[in-house]
Amino acid sequence: MNTFAGEQAKWRVEGIVDAPVEQVVEALLTVRPGAAGVEGNALVLAGDHTGEAGAVTLEGGPEKFTGRFGTSGEDYLELTVDRAACSVAVQTWFGGTYTVEPDGDASRVVLQVHNVVPGAGRLGRKVAEIGIESRLEKVLTSVLAALSAHLGVPAPAPATAE
Repeated sequence: MNTFAGEQAKWRVEGIVDAPVEQVVEALLTVRPGAAGVEGNALVLAGDHTGEAGAVTLEGGPEKFTGRFGTSGEDYLELTVDRAACSVAVQTWFGGTYTVEPDGDASRVVLQVHNVVPGAGRLGRKVAEIGIESRLEKVLTSVLAALSAHLGVPAPAPATAE
């Protein structure tokens, strides 16, 4: 699905994890079939989808995964892991890409978002864009916290929109 291929990012949110890039990249790229948020699997979904362990179960792999939320199974998501680019693309209520950049001895995690609610029509997208930066900051802050906890480093400062 990843409907944002070729689209320019409309929003950028970033934050710092106090760990070396290699460790953060490995944690970010750890995605496998099964329950997301369990044993470090798919921490990239911690920001919006796995408030409780097993809320999302992933299928597929090793690069492309699909999943559904909760018991309804209606809300679909797709993850694409690109090891060469050290990135994870996500398509859920938003379509974006998570990457990691060096920041001194720490790591800067960047979320670039290309679309929101694809297929919802122009009005639906406009409504979804209300307060989008604040929502994306919360999403990335949760991902940063999950990465930090997994790596055993101090909790990060909140993410900020650019």
